[in-house]
Amino acid sequence: MNFFTADPHFGHANIIRSCSRPFKDAEEMDRTLIDNWNACVGEEDAVFILGDFCYRSRRDPVFYLKALHGHKHLILGNHDPRALYTGPLLKFFAEVVDYKELKGESGNTFVLFHYPILFWNGTPDAHYVHLYGHIHNSTFCNERTDRLYNALNVGMDVSDFRPLSEEEVLLKVREISAGKEWSYSPRPR
Repeated sequence: MNFFTADPHFGHANIIRSCSRPFKDAEEMDRTLIDNWNACVGEEDAVFILGDFCYRSRRDPVFYLKALHGHKHLILGNHDPRALYTGPLLKFFAEVVDYKELKGESGNTFVLFHYPILFWNGTPDAHYVHLYGHIHNSTFCNERTDRLYNALNVGMDVSDFRPLSEEEVLLKVREISAGKEWSYSPRPR
């Protein structure tokens, strides 16, 4: 089964304050994120992490990678230094890329990128879904990206601090996109 998430920021104490996460410290946050992840992700599941895996942690990222279930795919975020993920850490990931288009088990194509994008390959096609992170639980940003057709913020801060299954993603996308029509005219009218 495929799962999607973004912005766990494992070990990052300051993210608790800046995103109003309900944890007393990074240790409690890490424990909760790991427990939530492993409660829904099995050892053979694929997890697509849309950036900002671990940041300013006192622990080595290997600690988290060994603790988490599933085959991990990292789409690099602004807090994921490429040099870190091309060295010894690379063996803990099925892949490390900047951008990915994934044909899901549902038959939908998922366009995976750390940042929300306005237009993506397949934008007008209802079977192409853009998943992103980066904006956490920012009301200002989420009010704007919620207007996008077939797009979803899968960040930890807006998904109960756990990865979402492909089925959950599609249900949320249908709910957000209900009543929206995608239209685009290349020429001004």
